[in-house]
Amino acid sequence: MLNGNQLSRYGAISKVIPLMAPNAKVFFVGATTLPSYADFIDDFSNDGQGSNRVFPTIVSAVADAGIVAARGDVILVLPGHTETVVGAAGISISKSGLSIVGLGNGAARPTITFTTAVAASFDVSGANTLIQNIRFVCGIDNQTAMNNVTAADVKFDSCEWIISNGTVGAAIGILTAATADRLNVTNSRFTGPAVNAGTTCAGFIQHESGVDYLIENNYFAGKATQGIKNVATVLRGVIRNNMFVIGTGTLAITMAAASTPFITNNRMNVASGTTPITAAAGFVAGNVYSAGAAVTI
Repeated sequence: MLNGNQLSRYGAISKVIPLMAPNAKVFFVGATTLPSYADFIDDFSNDGQGSNRVFPTIVSAVADAGIVAARGDVILVLPGHTETVVGAAGISISKSGLSIVGLGNGAARPTITFTTAVAASFDVSGANTLIQNIRFVCGIDNQTAMNNVTAADVKFDSCEWIISNGTVGAAIGILTAATADRLNVTNSRFTGPAVNAGTTCAGFIQHESGVDYLIENNYFAGKATQGIKNVATVLRGVIRNNMFVIGTGTLAITMAAASTPFITNNRMNVASGTTPITAAAGFVAGNVYSAGAAVTI
C-alpha cells in the first residue's frame, strides 16, 4: 500500500504543486499495467464525494465530471504512462484551469505518441492550462500539428517534442490560433535528426497570432525550415534565451513583416546564410549565430 498520510489528502500534493489552489483536487492517470496501479486504486478509490481519483487515460480523466473547470484541479500522470493518439483532437483539454503534470524523468516521463492519421493531435482549448513534463512523439509522416492551442494563457513547461525519427516527421509542433494570447513555452526541447526522409518541419512552434507570448529557455534541433514561425501580425511578444540547431534552410526565426517581437540572447546554428532571424518590425539584439558546423564567430 502507498503511504496514505502523504497523498490521501488533496492538499498534501502542494509539496509537488506549490501554487495549487486550496480548493483544487488532485487526480492520477496511469495504465493498469503500471507498477503499484492496484495500490493506487485501493488508496484513492474515490474522494469521499463519489468522484474517482485514478484514471487509465488522460482522455477519461478530463472527461470525468469530478474534474471541473476553473477550480485549479491537478492531474498527475504517472511515470511510464503511454497513450496513443490516432485522430484529430484525440486528446482535448477543454476544461479551463487544469494542470496536467507528468511524473518521472527522461524517457520514463509520460509519453503521447501520434499515429494513423496526419490530423492526430493533442489540443488545448481550455484557458489557463499548464502542461508540464510530458513527451510528445510524432509517429506518422506529415502530421499536421502535434498540438493545437486555441485558448489564452496556456503554458507548456519542461516538455519534449520528438518532431521526427528520421523516417517520419511532423509539419508543425505547436500551432496556435488568434485566441492564444499569452502563450508560454519554457524549458522544453523540440528534437529530431538533421537528416530526415520524411516531412521537413515548417516550424517547431508556429504562433499564428495572440499577444504577449513568451518562448524562453528552449532547445530546438532537427531538420526544419525554421524553429519558430509567425505568419500573421502579432504585436508584443518575447523570444529569448533559446538555442536553435536548424538542419536545413537559412532561418531560425521568421516573423510576419509587421510583428513586433522582442528577440534577444538566442544562440543559433543554421545550415547556411547570414540572416537567421527575419523580423522587420521587431527588436532584435544580443543574438549570436553560426552558419554551419565548426564555424566560430
